[in-house]
Amino acid sequence: MRSKAAICAVLFEFAAIAVTASLSCAAPYSDPLYMRLLAAPSPDQAAVLEGGGRKHSAYEVYVTNFGATPMRITEVGVAAEDGNGKLLFSQKNTGATLGGIFRSAKTSSNVSAESVELGAGDSGVLFLFPQWSDEQGTPARFATSITIEGSGERGGSGVIHLAPLAVSPAAPIVIEAPLRGANWMAMNGPSNTSDHRRAIIPYDGLPYIGQRYAIDWVQVGADGRTWTGNYHSNYSYHAFNQEIHAVADGKIVAVTDGIPENSPNSNKLAIEVTDKDIAGNHVIEDLGGGHFAAYAHLRPGSLKVKVGDQVKAGDVLGRLGNSGNSSEPHLHFQVCDAPSFLKSEGLPFAIKQFVHQEYRIHGPSGHSKLTLGATHQISDEEPMENELDSFPSR
Repeated sequence: MRSKAAICAVLFEFAAIAVTASLSCAAPYSDPLYMRLLAAPSPDQAAVLEGGGRKHSAYEVYVTNFGATPMRITEVGVAAEDGNGKLLFSQKNTGATLGGIFRSAKTSSNVSAESVELGAGDSGVLFLFPQWSDEQGTPARFATSITIEGSGERGGSGVIHLAPLAVSPAAPIVIEAPLRGANWMAMNGPSNTSDHRRAIIPYDGLPYIGQRYAIDWVQVGADGRTWTGNYHSNYSYHAFNQEIHAVADGKIVAVTDGIPENSPNSNKLAIEVTDKDIAGNHVIEDLGGGHFAAYAHLRPGSLKVKVGDQVKAGDVLGRLGNSGNSSEPHLHFQVCDAPSFLKSEGLPFAIKQFVHQEYRIHGPSGHSKLTLGATHQISDEEPMENELDSFPSR
C-alpha cells in the first residue's frame, strides 16, 4: 500500500527542485522535465524473497505524466545501498526489458516497445524485481532513478531520483508446505512477469497486490500435463482432491464453503464471481506477527475447520478443488499482511524443507514427455515461477 509518507517524500523532493529552478512570473514559464513526472513507490518497504539460490525483491513505481505534453521513459535504474550509503550493486532496464516491466493504466496488457510513452495525463506502473546473490549483500534501501525525454518544443532529457525505498530487515516467514507428494509445479510463482505479480487490485481508493508472492500449485504427470483423460472433468486432474495442510500453527479467521466447482477449461464459471467469492471455497489462517496464510479454490464440503479454530502445522484444512475464479483444479496459496486475498499486500515466505526437481517437458502436443533431472534438497526458500518440487510427508 502507498502511504502518505511515501508520496509526500517524493513530492517534497520535486518541490525542492522546483524552488531552485525559479518562482518568478516575469518570463514565460516552461515546465522542466523533472517537474512533469509524478512517481511514488509501493509498498512502504521492499521485502526480501529467497528462491532459486538468489535473493529477490518486488516493488512497484506508480507514474503519471503531470504535464501537458508527451514524455518518454527511456531507462529505469535501481541502485542498492547499504546502511552507510555504499553502493552494493545496480541494475537497469532499457530497451525491450523496459517495455516488459511497464503496464499502462489504459490497458491490462504489457507494452512491447523499447521505451515507455506517457501522453499528457497518462499513468501506469513500473514493476521492479531486483535480484542479487548473497555475496553482494542485502541492501538497506533501493534508490530508483527514471530517465525521461520530452517531445516537441519542450524536449530535452532528465533523470528523476525517487526518495529511497527502505528494504525490510525481516526475513521471510518460514512455513511448512501446504501439500504433500511429488511433481508440484509453482505456476504463476514469484517472478516479474507472472500474473500474480501484476495483479493490482484497487480497493477503497488504494492499490494492493495481495498476490505479489503467491503460487498456483498444480501437479503434473509423466507427460508434463496436469490431467489424464477427460480435459473437462475435475477428476482427470492430478491435483484434484489432494489434502491441503496448515502451513503453521495458527488461528482460522475466515472460512467460505458451499461454492460449486467449475467445469475445467470450459471458459465458463459455475457462479458469477465477485470480490466476495473470487477465491471460491477458502480458508484464511492467522499465523501471528502480521502474517496470514490464504488457501483458495478448495472443494465444496471438504473444509474441516471453522472460524475460531486453533490448528497445528500439518493439520488437514480441506481438499484441493476448482471453485471461484479458477480454470482448473489447483491450490492458490499466498501469505499476506491482512485477512483478505484482495485488500492486502503480499509477503514472501520460505518453505522449511522441500526437494527441487530439475526437468524439461518435450515432444509434440499430445505426445509430450516429462524428463526429470537432478534433485536438490532445499531449505528455507520459496519456489519460483514454474519450479517443479516435491513435498515429503512430515
